Amino acid sequence: MAQSDTYPQTTVKSRGKTLYRYNVRETEIVDDGKSRTAYEYDEVWIDGKVTRAKIVAAMRAAEAEQDTSDIAGAAAQYQNAKSAIDLSSLSQLTYAELDTYVQTHVTDMASARDFLKKLARVVLAILKS
Repeated sequence: MAQSDTYPQTTVKSRGKTLYRYNVRETEIVDDGKSRTAYEYDEVWIDGKVTRAKIVAAMRAAEAEQDTSDIAGAAAQYQNAKSAIDLSSLSQLTYAELDTYVQTHVTDMASARDFLKKLARVVLAILKS
């Protein structure tokens, strides 16, 4: 997180890179009993031409790199990654192969429930990525 006494520019270009500032928040800082307005914000560097996809990817990477003491969150992130690995076999299938997989493996209520659980984990992994 960065801080400035003036409202920051959203983008600043330098040497083929662009500094993108986001999540700007106005805050009150007290120094030696005096109150002043400051701005806190997050920032990421983007190489080359700035696109929406590059901004989103840089923001996700920055969020993933933030140090946190949230042990439960780290454990949940590990479980999500493990689930994604477990489900990677589905991502390798063609549509026809997936149809065949469902036809042969989803044969009763229990197997339908298992498949729906697997599908729900896929959707959750996509939403969290």
